[in-house]
Amino acid sequence: MDSPQLPESPQTHFDTPHRASLGEVAELAGRVQANAAIKDILGGLPHPTFLLNEHRQIVVTNPAGAKLVEELGGGQIADGLRIGEALACANHAGAPNGCGTSTQCRYCAVGQTNRSFSVRPVEYDAEFRLRSLSDDGESAQTFRIHLAPLSVTAEPLRLCTLTDITAAKSRETLEQIFFHDVLNTAQAIFGAAVLMQQPSDPETITQLSRIMSASSSKIVAEIKAQRDLLDAQDGRLEVALRPESVSRVVADVADLYRRNSAMDRRAIDVQLASGDDVVPTSATMLSRCVANLLKNALEASTVGERVTLSVLNAPDAVSVSIHNVAVMPNNVQAQVFQRFFSTKAREGRGLGTYSVRLIVDGYLGGTVSFESRVGDGTTFVIRLPRQARTTPRT
Repeated sequence: MDSPQLPESPQTHFDTPHRASLGEVAELAGRVQANAAIKDILGGLPHPTFLLNEHRQIVVTNPAGAKLVEELGGGQIADGLRIGEALACANHAGAPNGCGTSTQCRYCAVGQTNRSFSVRPVEYDAEFRLRSLSDDGESAQTFRIHLAPLSVTAEPLRLCTLTDITAAKSRETLEQIFFHDVLNTAQAIFGAAVLMQQPSDPETITQLSRIMSASSSKIVAEIKAQRDLLDAQDGRLEVALRPESVSRVVADVADLYRRNSAMDRRAIDVQLASGDDVVPTSATMLSRCVANLLKNALEASTVGERVTLSVLNAPDAVSVSIHNVAVMPNNVQAQVFQRFFSTKAREGRGLGTYSVRLIVDGYLGGTVSFESRVGDGTTFVIRLPRQARTTPRT
């Protein structure tokens, strides 16, 4: 959705920073709640619903909205919060004046619909990806936001309804990823089987047999990976951490992609750590995460460019760095760890970097970060502590 943008200022990078005072919000809330019909309608709505003032602050909410705010730990609605603040959005903390004023708000459906509504107060409907941060950790959900004008008092209000579509989006995306990967591998097996039925020399038969065996193993691995990702999202994944050499895992991933014809003359430079690089981790899960980020870096590179894969030692941790020369657009950087966000929407592959963070942060006890700047390129870093956490973060 394209929406009008204000010039950047010290007070905002997107929408207006102004707010009504707490007294003004409370006075307006009292007038709204005095309307028995509106109160009954709000109470009967099953989805989280908020009435907002012209400054995007929550005036009143229904029980479902209050429950969502309480679950996410965003704060007290009576404090004149905006939607992102009430839902503990990860992006509002660094904004000069809260929700709607950060650079990331330009790419957020809540920010875009509210900004558009200020210019033209009609109904808006969009998909909203939320990454929340609270004392209990990080969570990711996807909502459909519906914004509509509502006149209850002398002051026009905005009726904001959020419908949780996380489960439906998760099922849809995981199915698309799974079917895409398994279908490609199954086609390789089918092709090899057809060729084996034709007259061939023994060497060709042996090569085709190896292709079928490798492809069959890949299908099994893809099924297991799909199962693990589903379990990870539901908090049911069990990961045993054992002492592993990070360099060995990284070298194996690099060798796998060097043999991949899809690299199309893109080079991988590997710089392994010297000295002790053993940390408590899961070699299988770490391999998947490194492979995911390496694949992204290769796909973002052009023919002849190089991707650098490095292992770095520190006293308290071992890090894996994946660097390519391309720079991510600002809108991609703002949403890179959001569930279901992808620059490859037609392929339906929107769990790449999100799944890496989910696994590394929630199950390997580490962190994932990135930097992308003109002149420096893009670097993702997986940092694994030498001392395992006593309890996993879910």
